[in-house]
Amino acid sequence: MNKPSIVVIAEDIKTQEEFKRILEHNNYDHVVARNGIDGIALSRMVIPSAIVVDKEIPQLQAIGVCKSLLADDRLRSIPVIVLAATASVDGELTTFSNFGGVLQRPIEESVVKSTLQTAFEAKRKAGGSGIQKPAKHREEPIKVLSVDDSSVVRKLVTMILTAEGFKVSTASDGLDGINKAKEIKPDIILLDFVMPKMNGFQVCRILQKDEKLRQIPVILVTSKGDKVGDKFVNQLGVTAYITKPFQPEELVTKIHQTLEAQEGTTPAPQIPQPPSPVAVPSVNPPEPVVVAPAATAVRTQAVPVAAETLKTMVQEEVSRIFAQGFEQKVEELVKNELEKLMKTLDKRIEKAVVEKMNEYIRRAKKK
Repeated sequence: MNKPSIVVIAEDIKTQEEFKRILEHNNYDHVVARNGIDGIALSRMVIPSAIVVDKEIPQLQAIGVCKSLLADDRLRSIPVIVLAATASVDGELTTFSNFGGVLQRPIEESVVKSTLQTAFEAKRKAGGSGIQKPAKHREEPIKVLSVDDSSVVRKLVTMILTAEGFKVSTASDGLDGINKAKEIKPDIILLDFVMPKMNGFQVCRILQKDEKLRQIPVILVTSKGDKVGDKFVNQLGVTAYITKPFQPEELVTKIHQTLEAQEGTTPAPQIPQPPSPVAVPSVNPPEPVVVAPAATAVRTQAVPVAAETLKTMVQEEVSRIFAQGFEQKVEELVKNELEKLMKTLDKRIEKAVVEKMNEYIRRAKKK
């Protein structure tokens, strides 16, 4: 049975060391992040059993971490336990569905243990796992074969998919992948395109010649994006592709979509592609229409608006605004601006999280 995993988000080194001691003593796996962005990135990669976050961490405080986790379908039900100087916290933080309680400083091992157990029990009662399951029930776990010459990618895929309940096997090159496919008969194959000795397309050719293997859907894993993906999809058993580096939820969703498409179509499943961008009509104001006078003038010049006329127009507009309810108008304007700001911040946070995940992958490759 896999040990529960905990993500600890705390800037203070002593706090990190204290949690490390307590969690290891109680047989928990754990990873540590020093700020909110790092914490969200690690949570996406690990899919932990619980998250402990210092209330005042930099780069997204606890409230920002909770909001970001709630926006992710795979993380929203993971309990978030807040480390604080007091025995309770108030405000918006306590209203979040993923709020899992408070740990008060100084940290005590017995309290940490009981708080985690309480959070796990509440999660079980709620029936949430934060994991997207395939639409069709399977009596046995989905068998995935990952064929990639990068040990980092193989480990990452194994970690992500095992946490989702998949049964994962790996192969380090094309020939090994073909032999493993014959041995285990996987439900789906994740196939790296660029490998030494035998590339992904060559592997597909061999798989298609085997009657027992030709029906296995293949997701091509490539760093070249649609330059390679679009070229080979729906050829030689390749039903979809995913671009490296990928996000965990993207990989899981792609596998479920591919398997569901295969079960619902005959003979070869096709993954629906994103719709083509729809041309949006210009919202710029129309060009002013100049009406020519009765005289046979070829050109007309705009007549300057008299100052008195302009003043009257402004007064009428102000009166109209007040007639609609000035306070309501201001409230709507402020609300719209805040919504625009929050969308901008969310995009910045998402970009920072993805960059951090890619940084972790690059570090792992160097080791």
